[in-house]
Amino acid sequence: MQVLDVGIAFVALVAICFFLNQKWNVCAGVAPLATVSITMMWFSVAGCAGLLLPMGWGFYAIAFVLGIVAAVDAFKRKKITLFTPSFCVFVGLSLVFMVYLAVRQPVFSVWDETSFWGTAAKITKLDNTLYTVSELSQIWEWTATQKPGMIVLGYFMQFFGSGFAAWKLYLAYDILFFACFSAVIGIFEAKEWNAWIPLSLAAFLSPWFFTVYQRETTMRPVYMDAYGDIPAGILAGGAVVCWMCLKSGKQKGVWVVPIVLTASMYVKDNTLPIALVAFGLIALDCFFFGLPTEQEERFAIRYGKRAAFCAVCVACIGAAYMMWSFHAAAAVQLRAQQGGMGTTNMALGDVLKNGIFLLLFRSSAPAEIVQTYGEKFAQVSADMWSAFFKVSITMAGPSLTALIFIGGIFVVAAIFCPKRERLRHIVLAVATIAGFFAYYIVILFSYVFIFKDFQAQSLDSYNRYIYPYLLFAFFVALSLLARCQKRPSGRWRLQELTVLVAAGVMLWRFTSLLMPQFTIMGYPEPYFDQVKKSENNAQAVVNAVESDARIFYVYQGDNGENWFRQSYNLLPLITDPSGSVDEEKGWSGGMGGTFGLQELANGDLYYHPYTPEQLSSYLLENECDYMYIEQCDDIFVQSYAQLFDDALESANEQPALYKIQQKDGLAWMTAVPMEDVE
Repeated sequence: MQVLDVGIAFVALVAICFFLNQKWNVCAGVAPLATVSITMMWFSVAGCAGLLLPMGWGFYAIAFVLGIVAAVDAFKRKKITLFTPSFCVFVGLSLVFMVYLAVRQPVFSVWDETSFWGTAAKITKLDNTLYTVSELSQIWEWTATQKPGMIVLGYFMQFFGSGFAAWKLYLAYDILFFACFSAVIGIFEAKEWNAWIPLSLAAFLSPWFFTVYQRETTMRPVYMDAYGDIPAGILAGGAVVCWMCLKSGKQKGVWVVPIVLTASMYVKDNTLPIALVAFGLIALDCFFFGLPTEQEERFAIRYGKRAAFCAVCVACIGAAYMMWSFHAAAAVQLRAQQGGMGTTNMALGDVLKNGIFLLLFRSSAPAEIVQTYGEKFAQVSADMWSAFFKVSITMAGPSLTALIFIGGIFVVAAIFCPKRERLRHIVLAVATIAGFFAYYIVILFSYVFIFKDFQAQSLDSYNRYIYPYLLFAFFVALSLLARCQKRPSGRWRLQELTVLVAAGVMLWRFTSLLMPQFTIMGYPEPYFDQVKKSENNAQAVVNAVESDARIFYVYQGDNGENWFRQSYNLLPLITDPSGSVDEEKGWSGGMGGTFGLQELANGDLYYHPYTPEQLSSYLLENECDYMYIEQCDDIFVQSYAQLFDDALESANEQPALYKIQQKDGLAWMTAVPMEDVE
C-alpha cells in the first residue's frame, strides 16, 4: 500500500474534478483547486466532529460515485471538456511528483516538521482522530494552536495506507500548489502556449523565489516542506486567482470561491489576515465591477446579487472560524484537565485593541499596557521598519524590492489590459499592496503581544511570516497579467514577453542561488542518512517495548531538536517530555535536552542538573516505563551509572534501551536488547 493509497486518493480527486466540469460546468482550470479545497474542508469538519474515519470513507464513496456519473454523462454526450492545458499541467505535475517522491521517499528533517507539522499529521493518521483531541498528543502543548487544513489533506492522501509516510504529506501539499497553478492558466487554450507556458514556469518557481534569499549550501526542500507558510500564501492567492479565472471566461462555478477562501483560512493561525485580504479583493472586484455571469438587470437586483455573494463569502469564513474556535476551546479545556498548560496567548480582540492603542493612540492607552508593552512595541516597530528595507528574505531581496517586483507586474497588467478594465486593475493593485502593510502591522502586534521576548528581540522567523503575503500578492498580480493575454493573437506581444522576462529573471535567480543537488530536483541521498538512521533506531525501540509504553529520552548534547525528532519517530509510543521545571522537587532545564550533575556541566538552557535522586523521582512520578539513550557521554555516566544494571556499558557506543523499575526507593534501569532495523 506504499503507493496504492496515494494513487486511490489522486483518482478520487480527478473523479470529483471530472464531475464538477462535466455536470456542473465548473472551469477545468478551477476544478482542481475547488476539489482540493472541498477535500480540506470536508476532512476538517470531520475531524472537529470526531468523525474522521467514517466521513473519510463517505468522502471516497461519494467521489467515485460522482466520477461514474460524470463518465456516464460524457459517454452519452460524447464530449469531454476537462482536458485543457491547465488541467493537464495539474495532472502532469502531480503524477511526476508522485512517482519521484515514491521512489526517493524523503523524510522529515527540519525542526518544525517534527515539532508540529509532521507530528500532528502522524498522530492524526495513526489514531484516525484529529491531533487536537487524540490521546497520542497528550504531552503536546501545540494541539490547538494551528488550523487543521493541511494536516487533514495529508490524512486524505494516505487514508488507505497502513502507516504514515512523510513523502505522502509532501505530495498532498504539492498537489495543492499545482491546483493553484492550474487556476492561473485556466483561461488559456492549448494554442496559446506562448502565454500559459511562461505563466506556469513563473508559478512553479515562485515558492523558491519568495523564500530563498542567499546562496544555499544545504538542502532547500521547497516542494518537500511540511510547514504551512508556503501553502498559506499560495492558497490565499489561489482564491483570488480562482475568482479571476471564473470572471475572465464568464464561467459558471462562482460558488467554489467561498469554499476556496474558507480553505485558505484553515492553513495556519496567521492565515486569517491574508484570507481576509483575499476576501476584500474579491469583494471589491465583485461589488464594483460585477459577478462573472452577470446579466444586464436593474440596479437594485444587480447590486443585490453582488452583496449576496459577498455575504455568503463572509458567512462561510465566519462559520469556519467559529467552528474551529469552539473546537480549539474544547481541546484546550481537555488538555488542561489532562495536565497540560491550556492556553497562554492573549485573545485576538485584545491583541488588536492594545496594538491599535500603542500604534495610533499611545497617549490615551491604558497605563498598564504602556508600562508592560510600550518599550517592546517601540523596539519591534523599529526593527521591523529597518527589516522592511534591509533584511533580504527573497531572491529579489528585502520586502521592499520584492514588492517592487510584484508592483512591476501590476503596472504591466494595468498598461496592457483593456481600457475599460484599467481602473479595476489599479484598484486591485493598490488594495493588494495596502494589504501588505496592514498584514505587516498584524505581524508587529504578534511579536509584541503573542510571541516570547527572545523571539521579538531577534524577529525570530521574520521571513516565514512575511513571504506568505508576498506569494499571495504575486499570484494576484500574475492572475491580472494572465487576463491581459487572453486576446487572440498569432504572434508574441509585450504581455507575453513580460511574463517570459519575469519567469526568466526568476529562473536566473534560482540557478544562481540554488544548485540542483540542493533541491528536490536531485538531492543527495546522504542528506537524509542520519535522519533515517535515527528513524530506524526509534523503530527498534517500538519493536522492543509494549504498545502503551512511555519512553524517557536521553541525547547528551541535544538542544531539543533530537527530542522532537524522536518523539515523532517513536509514535504511537508516548515520549515523556524528558525533563521539567519544578522548583520544589529541584527539577530544572525544561523539556528534552541533556542530563548530569550541576558541577559537571555549564547549566545551559537545555541542561538538566538532576542528582540521581531527582532523576529517579522524575522517572517514577511521571510513570516512565523505559529509558532510551540515543547518545551518551562521560557526564551522564559519571552522574547516573549507579542507577543502571550494566553501569551504562550498553550505551557506550550505540543507542541503548533500559527498562525502568523501582529498587530501594530509586529508579533502577535494566538493559533491554534491541534488534537492528534497516
